[in-house]
Amino acid sequence: MKLELVAHNTGVEALVATAMLTTTSSSRPSSIYHSLSKDPERVDRLLGRLEVQHGSILGHNRLCWIAEASEGEVLGILLKNRFFSFTRLDDSRWLLSSNLRTAIRYAQENKDQFGRSLLESICDVVPTIVRDIRVRLL
Repeated sequence: MKLELVAHNTGVEALVATAMLTTTSSSRPSSIYHSLSKDPERVDRLLGRLEVQHGSILGHNRLCWIAEASEGEVLGILLKNRFFSFTRLDDSRWLLSSNLRTAIRYAQENKDQFGRSLLESICDVVPTIVRDIRVRLL
C-alpha cells in the first residue's frame, strides 16, 4: 500500500499541547493555542511528556491521505481499526482519513507496512510525536 498525506490541520503539535494544558489550566484554549503557536520550544517540552495512552488529546485534528490499495487491503485495515474512513476514488485509489490518535494507535498495535507508512507520512506534521513514538516502539 502506498500512502501520500494530502491534507491536515495546521499546528497539530500545538493543538495537542493545547489539549494537554487545557485540562490543567484556567486559561481559554484559544489563548493557550496562540501562545503555544509562537513558542515551538515549549510545545516540544510539553510533547516530551506526552503519554500516548491518554489518546483523547491526540484526537483534535484531521489527517487525509490518498492511498493506493486493493479492496482487500482496505478491508483488512478496517477490520483492525474501525476509526479510519475510506472513500473509493477509483479501482485502486482511496481517500483515507483519520485523526492522529487513530493513526498512532494503529502503528503501535500493528507493526506492519501500513503502520510504518502512517508514521513516515506524518513525520513532517508531528515530528516530536513521531520521534517519541519511534523510540517507544524500539
